Amino acid sequence: MDVPVTGNLFCSERLICHELLAWLNETLQTGFTKVEQVCTGAAFCQLMNWLSPKFLDLSRVEFQSDNAMDAITNYSLLQAAFRKRIPTGGLIKKDSEVALAFLRWFKAFFDKNVNRNIVYHPLEARGGQSMVPLETQKRETTEKEEPPQVKVEQAKAAVDKGNEGSSDTLLRFIRRYCSDTGHTHLNTSTDTQVSVPSVSAILSPTHPTDIIMACSRTPYCLYLYVGVELGGGQKTSVVLVGYFDKSLGASVVRPLLTLQMSVDATLKKCDLVLYKVVAFYCNAPNPGMSRAIELMLQAFNPKLVSLCGLTGMATRACQAGLLASFSCVVDLIRDIRHNYDTYPPVCGSLKGLFSEPYNPSLPISAQCLFTTHAVQRIVGSWRPLVDYFKSLKQAQDTDRIRTQLMDHKVKLRFIFLSHMLEPLQALQKLQQCGTNVAMELQLTSMLVHTYAANILRPCVAECFTRKRDLSLILNWAKRLPIKEVRVGARAREFLWATAVVDLGEEERRDFLKDASTFYEAALKCLVESLPGHLGEVALTNINAKTYSVGDCHCYAGVRTPQSAFVEICVVDDADEDADDDDDDDHCVISTSSPPNSVELLDVMGELVWGEVQGFSPWPAIIIPCSGETQLQESRMVQWYGQNMSSQVRALKPFAAFAQHFCSNSLAILVTYREALFLSLQEAALRCKKHFSECVGDRDELLKQMLDWAIGGFQPMGLNHLKPTAIKYTSKTVHDLTGIVHIMSIIFTFVITCMIVFCPGFCLCCGTEDIEICHPLFKGSLCSNCEDNLKETLYRYDEDGYQSYCTICCYGLEVIMCGNDSCCRSYCRDCLSILVGPGTFDSLKLLDPWICYLCQPHRPHGALIPREDWSIRVQELFANNSAMAFEPHRVYPSIPANLRRPLRVLALFDGIATGYLVLKDLGIKVETYVASEVCEDSLAVAVVNHDGKINHIGDARLITQEYIDRWGPFDLLIGGSPCNDLSIVNPFRKGLYEGTGRLFFDFYRILQLLKPKEEDPRPFFWLFENVVFMNRHDKVNICRFLECNPVLVNAVEVSPAHRARCFWGNIPGMSRPITASKNDKLNLQDCLEIGREARVSKVRTITTNPNSLKQCKGGASLLPVLQNGKEDNLWITELEKIFGFPKHYTDVRNMNRQQRQKVLGKAWSVPVIRHLFAPLKDYFACEELLK
Repeated sequence: MDVPVTGNLFCSERLICHELLAWLNETLQTGFTKVEQVCTGAAFCQLMNWLSPKFLDLSRVEFQSDNAMDAITNYSLLQAAFRKRIPTGGLIKKDSEVALAFLRWFKAFFDKNVNRNIVYHPLEARGGQSMVPLETQKRETTEKEEPPQVKVEQAKAAVDKGNEGSSDTLLRFIRRYCSDTGHTHLNTSTDTQVSVPSVSAILSPTHPTDIIMACSRTPYCLYLYVGVELGGGQKTSVVLVGYFDKSLGASVVRPLLTLQMSVDATLKKCDLVLYKVVAFYCNAPNPGMSRAIELMLQAFNPKLVSLCGLTGMATRACQAGLLASFSCVVDLIRDIRHNYDTYPPVCGSLKGLFSEPYNPSLPISAQCLFTTHAVQRIVGSWRPLVDYFKSLKQAQDTDRIRTQLMDHKVKLRFIFLSHMLEPLQALQKLQQCGTNVAMELQLTSMLVHTYAANILRPCVAECFTRKRDLSLILNWAKRLPIKEVRVGARAREFLWATAVVDLGEEERRDFLKDASTFYEAALKCLVESLPGHLGEVALTNINAKTYSVGDCHCYAGVRTPQSAFVEICVVDDADEDADDDDDDDHCVISTSSPPNSVELLDVMGELVWGEVQGFSPWPAIIIPCSGETQLQESRMVQWYGQNMSSQVRALKPFAAFAQHFCSNSLAILVTYREALFLSLQEAALRCKKHFSECVGDRDELLKQMLDWAIGGFQPMGLNHLKPTAIKYTSKTVHDLTGIVHIMSIIFTFVITCMIVFCPGFCLCCGTEDIEICHPLFKGSLCSNCEDNLKETLYRYDEDGYQSYCTICCYGLEVIMCGNDSCCRSYCRDCLSILVGPGTFDSLKLLDPWICYLCQPHRPHGALIPREDWSIRVQELFANNSAMAFEPHRVYPSIPANLRRPLRVLALFDGIATGYLVLKDLGIKVETYVASEVCEDSLAVAVVNHDGKINHIGDARLITQEYIDRWGPFDLLIGGSPCNDLSIVNPFRKGLYEGTGRLFFDFYRILQLLKPKEEDPRPFFWLFENVVFMNRHDKVNICRFLECNPVLVNAVEVSPAHRARCFWGNIPGMSRPITASKNDKLNLQDCLEIGREARVSKVRTITTNPNSLKQCKGGASLLPVLQNGKEDNLWITELEKIFGFPKHYTDVRNMNRQQRQKVLGKAWSVPVIRHLFAPLKDYFACEELLK
């Protein structure tokens, strides 16, 4: 028989069990017989009340307790009273060793702090209640399953007892949040229509029974919502369970019961199998309470996933970071707000500085959004704020605030926080929107990775992200050196721009230490909030886990009862007359929301073609018109291949693919190919069309998809292109718009940090598979973006500006530099992500806007120009093939305001192709001196260019004296006659005889023109000749010119084959040549009306008329059909093929043969345009079209 242990206290270093119990019984006037009996926590609570009554309210303690729920309540009260970590898990499991150790510690703590002069009556204090728990049989978690009929009887008995105290509150709860009027219900099922069960069905005696039985057979999630408003000033706590209902074939969340944690005994009586709980969520504001319940549940299932830490996670991290190192900022915000309310500012820019309510007595976590908004607005209004406090009358407070605002240290801290608090602010807003928990976990994991990379060494940061071991951030040896701590682009730019006099080295170091402490505190809070059993891989792929069919869904993303209980779903309305209505009693709550509005039901998700100014029809998909006014007869569309949307009229159905598809755009525009690929992927998904898995080449796969689309989307046909009809609500659209905006903030923050601080990411697309450094801005490029950059960097439109963004080589919407002679463009996406949100729109208001490469080099957000960018661009296009030569002299790009007009010497100039291209590019030409001896070619050049070319005759007669008179020259171009070099000529004389020797005149003049080493003036040259010459002739040319040739074939940009070798030092000569939208790629595009091309490309056109005949199948044929008869190419058509204006050679009454002869010796205009385009970085340009 157990008897109370009593006896005198003794002073011994190691107190044994019965002596500790004797001390406890004597102190609290109770009768414990076993150390396990103290595990209820009531005894410890009364001891703490004895020590400090104001920290623990004894009336809330559960003294007569024999279950884990009461113990959790007691330990929550105890944990809130002091800071020591309580081993709640072991105590709830009644671990005797844990209980003995904690009791031993508590005795020492009590003896040290008790005031012996105060008289305390423990029995009277607890109202005479006994603390000895009733003996109950231990319940094993691995017990065998009882027969179903037994469990049903037990469940019914539990329900009978539980409903006595909770049916009234549950009824009120159902009426408030689960209205059966149908007005607030959202259909979240894409397969069936659902309706609402009656309240009586929910509250029937069988209501919880089926839930309890289902939870005994399948894993389930447990949800506890505390403080749910019932109206009339009353609140309650609600318990819900989520599980996969096999009868419905869906995951459901169902209300189980309501309770009052300290009074109602309903939860104790429900016979839920706790070891089946796989996930737990509680929205209790006190983390200690959630933690205590979590520990109790983990005693039954050690692998339990707890999502309790997500509630208030962002606000706790914000508070932890601010209090750790930036409390001065919080204090200054409080002071500014006080003066702002006392002396309202007159300045209009300050009137909206504090729009949110503020209570200085509340903790930071309760006003996180106010604090972050205040920091950002103060940074944006720093100068007006300083002027405002200067204007106030002299007072101690205003002087102190003004002094702080004029301190660079204070401003630096505000700038840092305005950037680093932004993702926490966005995360809090995301939680308030009630987004799904998978998205929340993913974004938090990304934020942890970013913060860790800011203070930890790269390898340690990866390890920390993977293991979330807090000891790593506490180890200074694992951290980056203080000077290398990453503080964000804005703070770094401020540090760079502030003189050492204003911000000393010691002050900079103190700031970096504060930043490091901020990261440490925020990381600790974020890591502790994430579920411990979900690692980096699980968090990264959590969407795939959360939405797998048959898995137990997690609905803990719900933050309020209103968003949780937006619908109670049962069966399809069409089944109302069905005989079997058993499932009508099921209360199914779904928290997912579809993404579109009911007003656009007929077109939402429709694939269409839309008109974009300057482009052929572009594939798009119709989306909701959110955040702006819906224009009449317009639809909002998202453009494939572009991260942008707009309202468009006159949309065409995607089903008319063959009618709207443009082959020219496919050949020219990379973004058009990407748009086609993505849209056809979606079409194939809808039509359930599968393509061969052996197709590894994306281009080959695109060809197969195009053939399928042009063929009518068989075998499923056009009807399957339509989206599935789903009902939506406008509220969801509004919510999703906010969520997308918030997500963009977080993603922008993460991408910015990746690009600036991690050189292992592509500046254009963000991939980790990088190849080279970006030549213009700090960052890297992957192989695909490198190819795009080479193709588009020197591609210019008709207005003289770059066709694509200088940064990413994409973009439909760009802003152009307003500096004279600068032709660069920057797209909206790059400016918004790298420089900052809203940059593009703000720059549009500037006229002129000077681009980042024309301004003095400094950081602009995450966009940091390289000081040596002009040299890096030339290295990007360096030709290192064939023989090894010393590299040519590299000339840095000339600032736009220092560029002067170009002076050109053209040898063997022909019909002045070089001059024509320079004028088309918009380059100012001060002098163009040409050497040409052919009278017909001279006539063409003189007539077409109004005598602006200075013709000087034979190149062999040019001497140093003439060069001194005409020069200096910036560009030397020429292509000596190829008759004696081409292997096509059987009577060729080679390089050293006949016209082949004219090459040496080019070489001689090149040596006369080259500037001396000390002369910084850029000088470029270009020599052209045929590809098919004897190898030794080509080798000798290379040796004399000291470089290897670049082979360019005009067939890439015109309808004619014309391969030529080009030697020279113009930057970017070796970059890939790609067609522009104005280039004619097919012969049909060059023919006059009524004429039909028999081939798409023609042979190389020479001075020989037979070169116009095309060989096909061993027979010669003429390339054109007119009225069913063969015909040769007209001269006007030849001019178009070469890229010349129509009738360019129609001078001097020249006949057809003469005109073909001068064209056969000419250069291809698109090829020379490609080669000359980089000169725009060195020489002045004409006033371009704005």
